[in-house]
Amino acid sequence: MLNAIETYIKILQEYNEHTNIYSKKAYDTLDFHIQDSITLASIITDTPLTLFDFGSGSGLPAIPIAISNPQNTLYLIESKSRKTTFLNHVKNELNLSNVTIITKNLFEWIPPVQPQIITAKAFSHVSKVEQITKKMKLGPHNILIPISAHQKITYSNDPSLSFIEKNNYIYLKKTT
Repeated sequence: MLNAIETYIKILQEYNEHTNIYSKKAYDTLDFHIQDSITLASIITDTPLTLFDFGSGSGLPAIPIAISNPQNTLYLIESKSRKTTFLNHVKNELNLSNVTIITKNLFEWIPPVQPQIITAKAFSHVSKVEQITKKMKLGPHNILIPISAHQKITYSNDPSLSFIEKNNYIYLKKTT
């Protein structure tokens, strides 16, 4: 697993030299985001379940989850084709057969399956994620979003939300 994660980081940095996928200014926090994604994968566990990642961008948290949890089936939904081109490149290079890349606006995409989990790192407020899932008419699922300590304070007044803290990382959880 570690070798595949290192390969993903190398691909990301090399690809980013010619196509902006991940902010070069954020390279100093890349390890934090990788470890955050691996921790989320450990919470999800390597079991047969379906996960949607809204706004997959550079592949965080979805690619580390796919690497860590090969029994998970992941749909990475991203509207920008330059980013899905990158995601397809990573999928092929790492032979991630558990990943499907979707180049579509979330409001236009019709999911072929029902997810058990939805992630959305640096995507939008949880209410927008909920709005999209209602529009999609998804069945029961959990929304798991990596957040900061400041965001936890912001969300703490919402009784419909809970939080999971592990390895100094925080995840917002909403069960629908």
